[in-house]
Amino acid sequence: MNPVVRSVRAGFTLLEVMVSTAIMVVIVLTVVTIASDTLRVYDRAVADLSTQSEARGALDAMENDFSTAMIRADGRCWMEVVVPGSTDVTGIPGPVGNLQAVDHPIVMLFGAPPDRPRWTPGAGRTALRGDVCAVAYRIGQRSPFDAPGEKIQQVYGVYRTIIDSENTFVDALPLILNSTMDAPKSPWDYWSTSRRFANYSKLPTPDYETRTLIDNSIASATPCWTMDENNFIASNVVAMNLVFWGTSSLPATATAPALKDPCARLPQTLRPVVLVGKSDDKSAMAASKGGYLAMYKFADGATDIATAPLRYAPNGAPTIPSPTPNGTWPKVQPYDYFSSRLRVYADRMYPDTQPLKPTATTWVPYLPYSLKAVEVSITVLTPEGSKELRGLQMINDNQKIPDADFKRIVYMHGRNYTRYIRVLSNGG
Repeated sequence: MNPVVRSVRAGFTLLEVMVSTAIMVVIVLTVVTIASDTLRVYDRAVADLSTQSEARGALDAMENDFSTAMIRADGRCWMEVVVPGSTDVTGIPGPVGNLQAVDHPIVMLFGAPPDRPRWTPGAGRTALRGDVCAVAYRIGQRSPFDAPGEKIQQVYGVYRTIIDSENTFVDALPLILNSTMDAPKSPWDYWSTSRRFANYSKLPTPDYETRTLIDNSIASATPCWTMDENNFIASNVVAMNLVFWGTSSLPATATAPALKDPCARLPQTLRPVVLVGKSDDKSAMAASKGGYLAMYKFADGATDIATAPLRYAPNGAPTIPSPTPNGTWPKVQPYDYFSSRLRVYADRMYPDTQPLKPTATTWVPYLPYSLKAVEVSITVLTPEGSKELRGLQMINDNQKIPDADFKRIVYMHGRNYTRYIRVLSNGG
């Protein structure tokens, strides 16, 4: 009997091939999706680490300086903020690139930072006497890789300048200490001129140097000292906003001609003083304040006057404070903000062009606040955003690109970081 020979089937049927192909496609798509998500998370993590590193460098430095800031209760100005493009003082640099003036104020103060210079430059170095240094912050736009003024690889960044303690003692402190009501001086009077400082990066041997500290020019072989690459501490920073928190420095009861707080707020209550853009429209100004502005009426009791975030000091007789703001907006009435300049004393602040010296019939419109803390917020671009920004700058062959493109890049690639810094030295 012959055995039955079964036919052996070779290959797969069409249905089997289609099923296996479908399974393989699903697996490949799953792997690709996981890999893409992993790479996206990795890129986001790298971007966040990069921006956090830049932000930490700037915020740590500002925390060290503000927390050790020297503000003496001697009736003199020990801290000042000026806004680029301001017309209240002369010699102020204009806005940088695409940045709004309110996003890169120039901050000047006196402090004892822990990383201050401690030795004289040169071969025969000796210990520097004193610890108080003049410190300034500003945002600039320069190429850290090429000659000053070159348009290649230009980036925004924070510049922190420290004047050694001995030159601060010789030049800066006497200027402030010799200030009087008739001849008031502020930190800007020091920083806006040519001064002597210790340049530890000067080649071939570190030595003292005399150079303009702040000027309008960056396209020169010797830029001003605050824009020198040696003072560059954080890159890709496209905004630096400050809010000054203070408590009322007025006594519990005040009689004429002493300045009275029309809001009658409690001395321990913190109040913000913010920097805003210039505007002649009160509604537009209010909209830009991030919720800090609250209009109120003094007489009818319709609102909570004691806690109203807004205050004003009318330009009238000291004994007759006006219950509501009046006069020409915004020059007559100082509110809890400034748009071009802020001078900080131990027990008061002068916004913009407000006078320092009272008269027999003029209400002195200063803010009766003692500075207690500074809230610093900075915006840092991710590496991808910085790369796109630099590319557009090269295409436009300029430091400035179309504002719409700049806003889009900041919106898509900007990371915001905020730190609340207490000013421990001010007991005013």
